[in-house]
Amino acid sequence: MPDFRTSASLAAVLLAIMAELATASPLPEGRSLEHAAIAGEHLAVSVFRPASCNIRAILIVLAGKERDSATYRDDSIPLARHECSLVFAPDFPISRFPVQQYQRGGFPASSPTAIPASLYMRPLEQWARNVSGEPHIPIILIGHSAGAQYLERVAAYVPGEETMTVIMNPATYVEPETETPVPYGFRNWPEPASLPDLKRYLSRNIAIILGADDTAPSLPSELVPDAVEQGRNHLERGQWAYAQAREQAEKLNVPFGWTITLVPATGHVASRMLASAELQDAVESAIRSASSR
Repeated sequence: MPDFRTSASLAAVLLAIMAELATASPLPEGRSLEHAAIAGEHLAVSVFRPASCNIRAILIVLAGKERDSATYRDDSIPLARHECSLVFAPDFPISRFPVQQYQRGGFPASSPTAIPASLYMRPLEQWARNVSGEPHIPIILIGHSAGAQYLERVAAYVPGEETMTVIMNPATYVEPETETPVPYGFRNWPEPASLPDLKRYLSRNIAIILGADDTAPSLPSELVPDAVEQGRNHLERGQWAYAQAREQAEKLNVPFGWTITLVPATGHVASRMLASAELQDAVESAIRSASSR
């Protein structure tokens, strides 16, 4: 197994994971529970398929630290019905995917043979296409809290073919610079690829959506020292990350693809974030943009 010190090693592992995918049975309408076999892992995936409409997008929803993926699937159903979109909420159990694998995406790899969990997202996207029979519609990734931290690492280090990544109320971000080490920046990332990957990260369609009242102090400095400067709470960190990314994009002269939106009168509550007009507007915008190409 490659040790992930080079981009070639990452690519080789990803190709090996993709080769394991198989086409599953067609999805029923309504709620269902499916299973995806990826890199020797069997992931339960809570699914919802709306009835009586032409599917417009695939929404892959990542749960918070409780890993309550079925609840996140259920809370996403109104959005799925409004946008006529499929919901896939993969379950990453804490017993198999502790904080370093989930919130930090598995980077840096804990051992030469450990597969960073972030590498599972691209195969999950392909699996969702296979099982849904929808090879061409846009894929939108949506994560809240711990799930948003996971998607931050996917967007920064190993993105797939998603049209947009929605980051809601994460505790930490990947800083778009090479002074802070992985998984909070790009220092120690494979050296030949760090700057191109950093530029790609800045240009990706990343929608940061924050609860305007998500201001409770969090993230004790002794737990995550590399992220202390990002802010005292979830709201501050999101605003800080967006400002840093915009400034870096200007400095590097690359297109800047991020947006930031606040959800009024909302704190760190996943159900309210998933039901927000701000998320619905972002998803609709991404679908319309993809369909116009």
